[in-house]
Amino acid sequence: MTVSGEEVPPQHQVFINYRGDELRKSFLGFVVKAMREAKINVFTDEIEVKGRDLQNLFRRIEESRVAVAILSERYTESSWCLDELVKMKEQMDQDKLVVIPIFYRLDATNCKRLVGTFGDNFRNLEREYRSEPERVKKWKEALISIPQKVGLTLEGHRYF
Repeated sequence: MTVSGEEVPPQHQVFINYRGDELRKSFLGFVVKAMREAKINVFTDEIEVKGRDLQNLFRRIEESRVAVAILSERYTESSWCLDELVKMKEQMDQDKLVVIPIFYRLDATNCKRLVGTFGDNFRNLEREYRSEPERVKKWKEALISIPQKVGLTLEGHRYF
C-alpha cells in the first residue's frame, strides 16, 4: 500500500473505519492530521470507489496492525462500514489486529445495546438486508464486540 507515494510498512499502519458522509470533512481530518504529524502511517478509504473496492479495503485491514473504528450516530446507516467492522473483528479475534473504538458524539452504551438513533439506523439497515441474515448477524456481533474494547468517547464541538 502507498500513502503519499511511499511504501507503507504494515507494522506502522493504522486503518481508520468511519462513516464518510458524517465525518470525512470534519473530525476525521483532525485525526488523520494528528497521526501523520506523529509520523503514523494512516489509511482511510478516500480513494476507494464505494461498492467496487471492498475487497481492496479488506486487504488494507489485513495489512494493518491497528484499526480505529470511529463509531458515530449515522455509522449504522452504512453496510460498507459494518462490513469493514466485521473484517476488523475477524482479524482481532485471530490476534492479527488491535481495534480501538472511538465513540464520536455517541454514548458507548447506545452502541453496545443498539439503542437510540444508532440502534434505529441499524434496524433500518437490518430490514433492508433481511434476505442476508448471516451478514446481519455478523454486523450485530461486531457492533456488540468492538465497543467492549477500551475506547474513547468524544462529545461536543471542540474539535472543529
